[in-house]
Amino acid sequence: MKRYLPFIIVGAVALATLGSGAMLYRAKRPHLLNIRPDKAVSGKNAAESIHIRGNPDAPVTLEEFGDFQCPPCSNAAVFIDQLVKEYHPNLKLVFRNLPLPVHKYAREAALAAEAAGLQGRYWE
Repeated sequence: MKRYLPFIIVGAVALATLGSGAMLYRAKRPHLLNIRPDKAVSGKNAAESIHIRGNPDAPVTLEEFGDFQCPPCSNAAVFIDQLVKEYHPNLKLVFRNLPLPVHKYAREAALAAEAAGLQGRYWE
């Protein structure tokens, strides 16, 4: 029995750790958000918030959700620009702002871009 005692102790500590970790995980889960039907969003976008680059009647649509402070978004933008140039008559790009909360000025940049869009200068 003495020979198995260290294994029993390690097993008991591991089980206790897993059990307490599971309880903490369940306690920190976010509550589900219930939205009343009268407060639900219709899902339609205002026409001025849709920014299209390329042929508006193109048969293929590429929709990008981007953040102006996101480094991977910046890297993807270079590739997407090449796609738009290469497939110009058959491809349109629809860009939608998705400011991430981890970026300090992403929301302000998105608002500034939308303001430029209202002036017809979104892509400049």
